[in-house]
Amino acid sequence: MTAADVIVVNTLGGALRHYTVGLVASIGASGARISVDHVDEPSRAGGSGVGWVRRYVLALWSARRSARRSGARVLVTWPVLGHLDRLIVHVVLGRGVESSLVMHDPRPLVPARGYGRVARWVGDRCRVEVVVHSGTAAAALAADCPDLVPVLLPHPVVPRAATAPKRAAGGRPVVRVLGQFKPDRDLAVLAGIGARLGDSHRLEIVGRRWPAVDGWTVTDAFVTEERLDDLMSTAHAVLVPYTRFFQSGIAIRALELGTPAVGPAGSSMADLYPDSRYLADRSVDSWCAAIDAATSASGAATRELAARADIVCRAAWSHWAREPITTTRRRAVVS
Repeated sequence: MTAADVIVVNTLGGALRHYTVGLVASIGASGARISVDHVDEPSRAGGSGVGWVRRYVLALWSARRSARRSGARVLVTWPVLGHLDRLIVHVVLGRGVESSLVMHDPRPLVPARGYGRVARWVGDRCRVEVVVHSGTAAAALAADCPDLVPVLLPHPVVPRAATAPKRAAGGRPVVRVLGQFKPDRDLAVLAGIGARLGDSHRLEIVGRRWPAVDGWTVTDAFVTEERLDDLMSTAHAVLVPYTRFFQSGIAIRALELGTPAVGPAGSSMADLYPDSRYLADRSVDSWCAAIDAATSASGAATRELAARADIVCRAAWSHWAREPITTTRRRAVVS
């Protein structure tokens, strides 16, 4: 079957720009023509949340006109208003346009609008496909929205060309935690790692709103796209210390650059690695063992894992582009 053309509406034009590059590459493997409309969030564009929603609706309206002419489907990369986006997309695009919404965190890790019972009830009555990137996200949606059958597709990967390592030779291994603080960050595990490895490793946290953590150097700062790549490529390992999360763009991006990511066992990070050597349980011993394995890993071998993940992504998203969206539900929805 010929792949449908796709209009991507990226509602986090700053934070998900790299993600969107991978998404376009994965879908593009099908032969589909793809266009992208970036809608910058207030932290990038300025203004208010209301202005952000207005720009989003205008982008959807433009996508509607283009899709009705070309027969393209529309894919939204992030729900601005949670499950209410399913209503917004359904109403603005209308009946004649196939549409999908990527829901990265069905139970948000930070306060967010549109995830309560009423919003879920409204969303369940709209014919918009919901895409998730992990089994844990699919399970959470199944529990919260029993009538919804989400589509599970892999998080896009953007393999990078091999470059000479920029890590300092002969120094202590560099282990970093990157990104803003969230309540589900495991501070107890980080403090335990600091006590165990603080003398033998350079332990650094870079991101906004982090508290002090014993044994770690904490830099409270926003990390730009360019600096994020540099911080990852100069680290020996990147940690993803969550007690709860659905998938990690940080872990995938580190993998792309040849730097292993260490995270909790039983999470979506298990999909990135052929074994559990970089995965840890809740014990500090387990995290330290995973860090030791990661800091001694080959960058070339890690990038090879990224290349394999990219092949899987391209195959899955190409299949998605070639199949009609059916918005399967366990009960009837608004058509």
